[in-house]
Amino acid sequence: MPGASRAEVYFISAMMFLIVVLCVGAVYVFFKTYKREMREKAERKVSESKTADLGPTVNQTSEPVEKV
Repeated sequence: MPGASRAEVYFISAMMFLIVVLCVGAVYVFFKTYKREMREKAERKVSESKTADLGPTVNQTSEPVEKV
C-alpha cells in the first residue's frame, strides 16, 4: 500500500487535533464553573456580613456558647 504512511500521519494528526479540541473544551467548562463558584462565594460573604450587622437572630444568642 503506497499511501499507508501518509494515511497514518493524517490519522495521527487528526487524533491529536481532536485531543486538543477536547482539552480546550474541558478547560473552558472548568473555568466557567470556577468563575461561577467564586461569584457565589462573594455573594455568600456579602450576605453573611449583612446578617452579622443585624445582630443576633432567633437561632443565635448573644451569650457565648460553651465548647465541650
